[in-house]
Amino acid sequence: MRAVKRLGALRGTAMRERLSGPIRAFQAHFTTSGVRFIGTRLLGFGIEVSGREHVPAGEPLIVAGGPHRNWVDGFLLLVALPPTPRVMFLGSEHVADQLWKRLLVFVAGGFEPVSATSSLNREALETALGVLARGERLGIFPEGWNHLDDPVREIGDFRRGLAFIAQQSERRVLPVALAGSKPLWRGKTLRVGIGPPLDPPPMDAGKAAQQTWSDALRASLQELIPPEPPEIPLERRRWPWLTDLFN
Repeated sequence: MRAVKRLGALRGTAMRERLSGPIRAFQAHFTTSGVRFIGTRLLGFGIEVSGREHVPAGEPLIVAGGPHRNWVDGFLLLVALPPTPRVMFLGSEHVADQLWKRLLVFVAGGFEPVSATSSLNREALETALGVLARGERLGIFPEGWNHLDDPVREIGDFRRGLAFIAQQSERRVLPVALAGSKPLWRGKTLRVGIGPPLDPPPMDAGKAAQQTWSDALRASLQELIPPEPPEIPLERRRWPWLTDLFN
């Protein structure tokens, strides 16, 4: 009887593994389409993307975005990149602090909550490596979660967390720079610039080498930031409250 139960459990696990790929692919397409509909149709954003030719087809790499100045930045990356492999973000426990945000995150399905109490905490690292091991893309903002009020065109310092994840997973890193996500209004143009993937640090790289690699990634992202979209007078901006809504 125990052998039969064990065999049934193994078959159930195998079936879930066979189904997980198609399910994730469907969810990735649904997520990207839904986010694009909300952004471009409901909110009227114009999204301009350059450098899509740098995205390697089918590669489960790390997507490093910046500067991160608005809650909408993660969804902007979802629209800019191909739907598969899907992008999974590590979100702080405060990423969905309002009901509508929790609902949107649930629909998008591309977020995994982790603690933000440390820049190099074990929970976040293990979760990140798990995402990449499943063959998905890992979306991350290397500045961290405390830079929303920093200058919109100056990327903050990077620590070693992303370098460690890239090193341990041996995954390449795709730099993606953003412009225009703050301030927001209905019809605002948002711009995305994608650069060539960067190789991870070698496995024998120590802390100093990891930090040097992180500084080089930061410099690449800084150079990639697209030109700021044109401004319009305050009185002509529709729904200017979007800035605070997504803050």
